[in-house]
Amino acid sequence: MIMRTRNHSGLLLIAAFLVLAIPAGARADNLFRLFPEFQANGFYGDNIGMRSSNEIGDFGTTMAAGFFLDYTSEARYAALHYDTFAQLFLHRTQFDRAGQGQSVSAVDDENLSATTKLHFYDFFYRDAPTEVAVTTSDQSPAFNTVLTQLLLSNFQQSVNHFSAVLSHAWGRGWTSELSVHQTTFWGNGNNSANGGTTTYGQGASTTNEYHFTDRFALGAGYRYYDFQFSAPGKPDAQAHWPFALANWYPTKNLYLSGTAGIAITHTQGMGYKENFAGIALVEYSFHRGHLSIWGGQEPALVTAGGGLGKIRGVRGNLVYDITQRLTGSVGGAFENSSGTGFNADLASWGVGLNQRVNKYVNVYARFVQLRVTETSSNEDLIPTAFQNGKQAVGDYYILGFNVSFEAFRWSWQ
Repeated sequence: MIMRTRNHSGLLLIAAFLVLAIPAGARADNLFRLFPEFQANGFYGDNIGMRSSNEIGDFGTTMAAGFFLDYTSEARYAALHYDTFAQLFLHRTQFDRAGQGQSVSAVDDENLSATTKLHFYDFFYRDAPTEVAVTTSDQSPAFNTVLTQLLLSNFQQSVNHFSAVLSHAWGRGWTSELSVHQTTFWGNGNNSANGGTTTYGQGASTTNEYHFTDRFALGAGYRYYDFQFSAPGKPDAQAHWPFALANWYPTKNLYLSGTAGIAITHTQGMGYKENFAGIALVEYSFHRGHLSIWGGQEPALVTAGGGLGKIRGVRGNLVYDITQRLTGSVGGAFENSSGTGFNADLASWGVGLNQRVNKYVNVYARFVQLRVTETSSNEDLIPTAFQNGKQAVGDYYILGFNVSFEAFRWSWQ
């Protein structure tokens, strides 16, 4: 019943997005495009399903098929991206599946005026197993926080994330931003850790910045979190995070950003806690390459445990254009997710090569390794494939290709 309700919600969000994407009036240079896409690969994994013991190795293939469409005008940019997945194995055919998992993302950028912008984003990821995320996601191996939480739950959960951001430039160097966001996790499995439970995290934040120059800005902000849980005995929780922030371009190729403050968390019936919270980002572009490093900690949902906790970690990625068509990459991440009676670590790293055959086709080769360790005072909080306190390790060797082309274009004034 939960899954059925959530599917209807996802369809409503997509329908609302398509309404937003319709031109509000006559605008010059309107452009609508449709890109069908297909991705397929062959891989070997030495731990199918990511287990702490009795590991199973097998050869398999994953496929993702879908489309990307976008609309561009002077006042708006909107895009919708949809994929569905299939996986097949040589020997372990009991893990074969097709069409059961989907990924949907929608973006709408509105230029309300020369000084005011509005941004909407929605991401929906349902019932896709670990092998699909590792072999097809553009986040692999430096997975973002949402996919990391799904990996820690061994993909026995699905997720929907929505955000809306309103920004305004006041003039004389001042800018402000107001945002709202919601993230929902719900269980796919039947074990007590995930099956039949839903976890909600929503909140709002505001920031104000003063730009001393085009390259340096200081500001302050406040972020509010509200966490709710459907599992019996899980009290609601809130968090308040006032912070200072800075953005700096020391050179045209180097960007530094930092946010730091004290997060005050409150779980009903358990009082208040104060912890440092901060996020830092470094990006550096150089001839033929780009390096990005992110790190920090902040209050968050602990999906496998279904409670309020904190996430802390670091992830980085280096992309280098070896030739005009051949690109190499190396990246990795470490994230710790901890809450009351629960602690989990995920480490990932990998290398890859991508060859652009032509403007439609790319071929790639990758290696990705995952390491997952979960410890809890309550065994029910750990997915069934993991053993309490024992590390699960998976290596994936991947060869694949993807195809995308512009199938339809319509422009008008």
